[in-house]
Formats: sequence, structure tokens, C-alpha cells
Amino acid sequence: MTSRSVRTNVKGEIRNERSREAQGQRAGFVTQTLGTVLDAVVIFAIDFVVLVVYGFLKFLVGDEPFTFPQPGPGGNATLVVVVGVVLLWSSWSGSGRAPGMAMMGLRVVTADGGRLSSRRAFWRAVVAVLTVGLGVIVVAFSRRNRSLYDMLFRSAVVYSWRALPETRQNR
Repeated sequence: MTSRSVRTNVKGEIRNERSREAQGQRAGFVTQTLGTVLDAVVIFAIDFVVLVVYGFLKFLVGDEPFTFPQPGPGGNATLVVVVGVVLLWSSWSGSGRAPGMAMMGLRVVTADGGRLSSRRAFWRAVVAVLTVGLGVIVVAFSRRNRSLYDMLFRSAVVYSWRALPETRQNR
């Protein structure tokens, strides 16, 4: 038997050497952009589900047939902003991973690698949603892969494939 076939799987082990080396490093432009786009897709999907649930509840309570709610541009924009801010805020202040970022193996942390405070995560989410995520474009021109949001809120988007920090992962 070779050493390769005897190797045991450790829970949460990153098998690809290149991925292990990138762990904790700042994410690049393409990865951050894809994570942002995926987060936008999730936000719009939640917006759609909220409207369907509202329409269904209105149908159950009222006498009219089911119709898809048409809140108008202002109402829908407000709903998207609220959903986006709540989703990103709760994700970044908790695990540091919004759904799209998690799919790309990314995490938002403080500049020194810690967890974002709730206040900092909230304002980062507000600015990210109000700028429609375009602040990530700055990463393409930054030598340190910093987005506009990272500069404003002293944060960083890093590669982080582990579900838990290493100290808790292997207990």
C-alpha cells in the first residue's frame, strides 16, 4: 500500500494543497465578484418568495383569487433593500458568510482576522446594498484585494473553506 491509499480523512480537511495555502488569504476580484452576484441572486429569490407568501396570505384571508403582488418600483426596491441588509447583516455578524460567499468559500472578517461586530456588519451591509455591490470593482485595482467596503469598514474578504475555525474543527 502506498501512503496515499492509507491516508485518513480528518473532518474538515482541505485536501487540495493550493486551497490549503490560500486559506485565510484575501480573495481576488473574480471570486469576490462571483460571491457578490450569487448573494444578489439569493436576495432577489427571497424577495420573490416574500411576495408569493404575501399574495398567498392575502388570498387565504380575502375573497379574491390568487394574484402575484405588484408592489410598484418603490415598494419592491424597499423590500429588496430590507431583505438585502437583513441577510448580509445577519450573515456577516454571525458566521461571516453570506450564502453566495459561502458557495465561493469566502468569509468577511475584520482586518486582523476576527469576527465583524454587529454594528460594523450592519453598516457594511447598508453600504453594499445601496451601492448594489459595485464597491467590489475596487478589488480589481487594489494591490491588497480590498473592496470599497473593506476600506470603509476595516474588513477583509478571505478564502475560508472550513465551516468552523480550526481550533474548534478538530475537537
